[in-house]
Amino acid sequence: MNPEQPVPRREDLADGSVRVYFAAPIPHGVEPKGFVTFRPPTAGEVLMHDDPKAYVYNADGLGTPYTDRAALWGWGQRLIEGHDLDVIGRERDPALGMLIADVILDFFLNARKRLKPASAPSQTDSALATSKQ
Repeated sequence: MNPEQPVPRREDLADGSVRVYFAAPIPHGVEPKGFVTFRPPTAGEVLMHDDPKAYVYNADGLGTPYTDRAALWGWGQRLIEGHDLDVIGRERDPALGMLIADVILDFFLNARKRLKPASAPSQTDSALATSKQ
């Protein structure tokens, strides 16, 4: 890769959205645009459409993580603001596609990180607290 060649980049915004700057402007309507914004999913959207990350289990119950690419594309179409994912998807820049995939997957990764196992008391903790009284 040419070190002077511009690359796409991301900017995390205060409202939880992520702006992706293109390496070069991409046509949208009359004028080309230099960026696109993806908003975080709502709770209702997650309930309706689920996480694009999942597991495939074998007969022994061992799971292998995978990314559902069709779901990832659907999330991209849902979360994009001010541009058309079909138009962006025709760009010949694999780095842009990888960056957009990471942006969408990060919304879910960050939500999962917030759901720590210690966020709610366990039954063992409740039993210990009761027995100490």
